[in-house]
Amino acid sequence: MYISKSLRRSYFRSDKEIKRCFYFVYLSLIRNFVTEMKKKHGFMRLLAGMPLRILYLISDVAYPIVYYIIRYRRRLVRENLKCSFPEKSEKEIICIEKAFYHNLCDIFIEAFKCLNISDEEMRKRVEIVNYELPERIASEGKNVFMLLGHCGCWEWVQEVCTRYKNPRKNCEIYKQISNKYFSSLMHEIRSRWNTEQIETKKSVRTMLQWNKEGEPFLCGFIQDQRISGTKSKDLTTFLNQTTPIMPVAEEIALKANAELVYLDVEKTQRGHYRMTFCEMPVPEDLRQRPFPLTVLYFRLLERTIQRQPEIWLWSHNRWCKWDLV
Repeated sequence: MYISKSLRRSYFRSDKEIKRCFYFVYLSLIRNFVTEMKKKHGFMRLLAGMPLRILYLISDVAYPIVYYIIRYRRRLVRENLKCSFPEKSEKEIICIEKAFYHNLCDIFIEAFKCLNISDEEMRKRVEIVNYELPERIASEGKNVFMLLGHCGCWEWVQEVCTRYKNPRKNCEIYKQISNKYFSSLMHEIRSRWNTEQIETKKSVRTMLQWNKEGEPFLCGFIQDQRISGTKSKDLTTFLNQTTPIMPVAEEIALKANAELVYLDVEKTQRGHYRMTFCEMPVPEDLRQRPFPLTVLYFRLLERTIQRQPEIWLWSHNRWCKWDLV
């Protein structure tokens, strides 16, 4: 490394002292690198420390590989889009399809970035609207069940719990991943916001116990996927298709003294989201339905998807098209 003569005279007595100084700097960097590598998922944390503008270059490279070479669930995605938007032309469907795959690559990058991102940067990238709603519900002594879909980077949704003061306890329900490494990595990503991680099988028992303790809590539910091995309890029309529904949150809410709210997610630009808490008043035409709030949830989610179809997870086999997977 070049150092000017004037700088040498000001700070160093000799060239030997300069070399010694740089030796200690390099040694310190190596020690920090080794220390970071020894931590759990240390290498992944180091990679996640790169700026998002650099990580998005990886997404840009991954997109054509995933879309044109691997062709990950291309037939299923195309069929889902065609059935959901019969009014759109083939050209429009392909345009949404390509945008979805590019967004899917971005989602993986954004989720990965959770390993090493500052609170300040998250505040700049995620705008939370109407966060007073869960505060009001909690002040009434009720728990809050937040319903949302797989729109945008759903791993960033936990940022909402940093904006309100009450409820102080927040939790997320997860399904155990069979691969131990990825299960550990996902747990590390989701633990960034210090929310409680509840395994699916223990969720109902845990929330009922919390309700007995009397401290309000908020729990997030993503209910837009088909739950394998579970029989549907009602049907609704969702994205132009007859869709079986499992009213998990609505049923637990009755037992756990919880009020349901909907979180609308909008992608304002790359790496930036607006998340809005919405009340869920039951409309007149749903009052006679057995699970009106779950049907209302699908209506609200449909509006979110129709506004920005490319940000929803079209690669999930929601309507059981097994021959296309």
